[in-house]
Amino acid sequence: MPTIMKISPQGQIRIPKKVLAELKIVPGDYIEVAVESGQVVLKPRRLIDPSQDWYWTREWQIAETEAESEIANKKLSPTFNTAEEGLKWLKE
Repeated sequence: MPTIMKISPQGQIRIPKKVLAELKIVPGDYIEVAVESGQVVLKPRRLIDPSQDWYWTREWQIAETEAESEIANKKLSPTFNTAEEGLKWLKE
């Protein structure tokens, strides 16, 4: 159901919470504004290349944080001369 909003003296509108939730938009996100056939069209936009989205997932960022912690605490594997040595170490 359409919602009517008033434009502020600064030219701003307030997007209703239900619309934000439906579009998965949060404060700080970006919106593209376009005029199409005499109508204002708002489109959520991300400044991250879509091919790099995986890096910014919650799961990946948790794994990155864990890896950085292990590196900082010098919890590193030894250097291997062959892949077989590495596989043997992993199995142990």
